[in-house]
Amino acid sequence: MFPQLLRLLRGAYSAFMGLVVAALLAGATLAAWHFYQEERLRAQLEAAGEPVTVQLTGTDRHPRQVWDALGAFVYVGFRYQGRPCEARCAAPARWLAAGDRLALLHLPGRDVFGPPRAAPPTRRHPGVSRLINWSALPDFTPQTLALLLFVLAAGALFFVGSGLLASLTGWRGFSALARPVGAAVLGAGAVFFTYDAAQYYRYAAALARDGRPLAVAVLRAERHEERPTTRSYGLHAFTYTATFRYGGQAREVAIEAADYDRLTAGDRRLAVRYEPTRDDFMADGYAPGWAALVPALFCWGLLGWALWPAGARRPAGPPARP
Repeated sequence: MFPQLLRLLRGAYSAFMGLVVAALLAGATLAAWHFYQEERLRAQLEAAGEPVTVQLTGTDRHPRQVWDALGAFVYVGFRYQGRPCEARCAAPARWLAAGDRLALLHLPGRDVFGPPRAAPPTRRHPGVSRLINWSALPDFTPQTLALLLFVLAAGALFFVGSGLLASLTGWRGFSALARPVGAAVLGAGAVFFTYDAAQYYRYAAALARDGRPLAVAVLRAERHEERPTTRSYGLHAFTYTATFRYGGQAREVAIEAADYDRLTAGDRRLAVRYEPTRDDFMADGYAPGWAALVPALFCWGLLGWALWPAGARRPAGPPARP
């Protein structure tokens, strides 16, 4: 009796937690789709929008949709070509009031107004070379990033939701959909990581080719363990960086192990290349290595395994007896 009750409670708890996770993922998917639609409209405004300057007739700061709770906003009213119009502006425009003049973009095809995009954000760590902790995501447009976020959230929702429905209903038909969807997700990941690695090597080659040679005085050289959790397995992977000053700002570049040994031995000079259009440095003779290819190769390997016929993966049984 007690073991059956315990199994029942365990199953109810698992189902409840699955429902909670599925609900959270559904909300995240809807929010990601909303952000994608907003960024898509903003991209259309920037590409084909006509700049106009209007005089505000009123403002409204009361939420009108659930997304308004995710950030500061204000709805502004004005007249354009003799008719009342409205636009939604984000946090920087909260100080606006009736009578103020505001610069907007007007998309004639959809008769939609929106504020111009603010200046693009600066690099999160402007003094650190992009070759350190490389990612191609900062090169993507906000619209593309929002679409990637939606795809990730929708994929996670599919797998969690299908697993939950299969456990509640006992129907195994979802497994027929899981394989192609999983292969599509792995394929998208493989393509992204391949692109990310290609951009990494292209960026490093551009710094080496176009960079102006300089000699700098190193303030400190550091060694970083990439995967501290692998110590228990006896595996150690290190990266090396050097910090110097240029233009009154501390700059950090990736270096080779030989440069680290030389700098820590007392030699404080380092040959670097500076590319002004990218405002980035690269140690002279630095080799990017093969680590950037590991995620792409891993995803391609998983994709090949997923697409391989299931019968071919099973070991051959004993020969049939005559």
